[in-house]
Amino acid sequence: DALLTSVINSATSFVAGFVIFSVLGYMAHASGRPIKEVATEGPGLVFIVYPAAIATMPGSIFWALIFFMMLLTLGLDSS
Repeated sequence: DALLTSVINSATSFVAGFVIFSVLGYMAHASGRPIKEVATEGPGLVFIVYPAAIATMPGSIFWALIFFMMLLTLGLDSS
Protein backbone atom coordinates (compact mmCIF):
# COMPACT_ATOMS: atom_id res chain seq x y z
CA ASP A 1 0.00 0.00 0.00
CA ALA A 2 2.84 2.42 0.76
CA LEU A 3 4.35 1.94 -2.70
CA LEU A 4 1.01 2.56 -4.41
CA THR A 5 0.40 5.68 -2.33
CA SER A 6 3.87 7.01 -3.17
CA VAL A 7 3.40 6.39 -6.89
CA ILE A 8 -0.02 8.05 -6.96
CA ASN A 9 1.28 11.04 -4.97
CA SER A 10 4.23 11.48 -7.33
CA ALA A 11 2.06 11.12 -10.43
CA THR A 12 -0.43 13.67 -9.13
CA SER A 13 2.36 16.15 -8.41
CA PHE A 14 3.81 15.60 -11.88
CA VAL A 15 0.44 16.20 -13.58
CA ALA A 16 -0.20 19.27 -11.41
CA GLY A 17 3.14 20.70 -12.55
CA PHE A 18 2.12 20.24 -16.17
CA VAL A 19 -1.18 22.00 -15.50
CA ILE A 20 0.48 24.96 -13.76
CA PHE A 21 3.10 25.51 -16.45
CA SER A 22 0.56 25.00 -19.24
CA VAL A 23 -1.67 27.71 -17.80
CA LEU A 24 1.29 30.06 -17.33
CA GLY A 25 2.48 29.41 -20.88
CA TYR A 26 -0.99 30.02 -22.29
CA MET A 27 -1.38 33.26 -20.34
CA ALA A 28 2.07 34.45 -21.48
CA HIS A 29 1.26 33.64 -25.09
CA ALA A 30 -2.21 35.22 -24.95
CA SER A 31 -0.93 38.45 -23.38
CA GLY A 32 2.25 38.61 -25.47
CA ARG A 33 4.44 38.97 -22.39
CA PRO A 34 7.35 36.84 -21.20
CA ILE A 35 6.51 34.10 -18.74
CA LYS A 36 8.52 35.85 -16.01
CA GLU A 37 6.02 38.73 -16.05
CA VAL A 38 2.99 36.43 -15.96
CA ALA A 39 4.25 33.98 -13.34
CA THR A 40 3.62 35.46 -9.93
CA GLU A 41 4.31 33.64 -6.70
CA GLY A 42 1.93 32.70 -3.93
CA PRO A 43 -1.55 34.18 -3.78
CA GLY A 44 -1.07 36.10 -7.03
CA LEU A 45 -0.94 32.84 -8.95
CA VAL A 46 -4.07 31.45 -7.33
CA PHE A 47 -6.21 34.59 -7.21
CA ILE A 48 -5.05 36.48 -10.34
CA VAL A 49 -3.54 34.18 -12.98
CA TYR A 50 -5.85 31.17 -12.62
CA PRO A 51 -9.12 33.16 -12.59
CA ALA A 52 -7.93 35.05 -15.69
CA ALA A 53 -7.18 31.75 -17.43
CA ILE A 54 -10.49 30.22 -16.34
CA ALA A 55 -12.35 33.25 -17.70
CA THR A 56 -11.14 32.38 -21.22
CA MET A 57 -12.41 28.78 -21.06
CA PRO A 58 -15.79 27.66 -22.39
CA GLY A 59 -18.16 27.23 -19.46
CA SER A 60 -16.05 29.58 -17.36
CA ILE A 61 -18.70 30.09 -14.68
CA PHE A 62 -18.84 26.36 -13.99
CA TRP A 63 -15.03 25.99 -13.91
CA ALA A 64 -14.64 29.07 -11.70
CA LEU A 65 -17.19 27.65 -9.27
CA ILE A 66 -15.37 24.31 -9.16
CA PHE A 67 -11.98 26.04 -8.76
CA PHE A 68 -13.04 28.25 -5.86
CA MET A 69 -14.90 25.38 -4.17
CA MET A 70 -11.62 23.44 -4.37
CA LEU A 71 -9.78 26.35 -2.73
CA LEU A 72 -12.43 26.53 -0.01
CA THR A 73 -12.19 22.83 0.78
CA LEU A 74 -8.38 22.96 0.75
CA GLY A 75 -8.49 25.88 3.18
CA LEU A 76 -10.94 24.13 5.48
CA ASP A 77 -8.94 20.92 5.39
CA SER A 78 -5.65 22.63 6.25
CA SER A 79 -6.96 24.62 9.22
